[in-house]
Amino acid sequence: MVIALPDTHSPEDAEASTGRLLFERLMARYERGRVEPMLELFAEDAEVLAFDGVRRGRSQIGAWLAECLDARGAGFLVSTDRFVEDGDVVRFEATVAYPNGSVQQVYGVAVVADGLIVRYLPGLLADLNGDA
Repeated sequence: MVIALPDTHSPEDAEASTGRLLFERLMARYERGRVEPMLELFAEDAEVLAFDGVRRGRSQIGAWLAECLDARGAGFLVSTDRFVEDGDVVRFEATVAYPNGSVQQVYGVAVVADGLIVRYLPGLLADLNGDA
């Protein structure tokens, strides 16, 4: 079963899915710019499959998150442009703004088990400042 939710769906909605709540928690914690709260959303043996390499386990994922925050700063979620949940797989596209004024369209695919991310594929769709 595929669940596609509109942009107006919020965590306060009684029908919010596990995947949607996890996505919203991840983005809220990303906005705060602290690694540990984000890392709590990943399983101990989670994998991040990024273009610049694979990270396995919370230690490697934490180092990767710290690198991302050091490079760009915390991102502010401007909009959730697309969100689809299909069983234990969550897919999203979002627009994120950064403290330096840059704006990017990003995507992510997460596999969720027991309320935690077990596999995550992040990526950049477009740098809306023309720098990509």
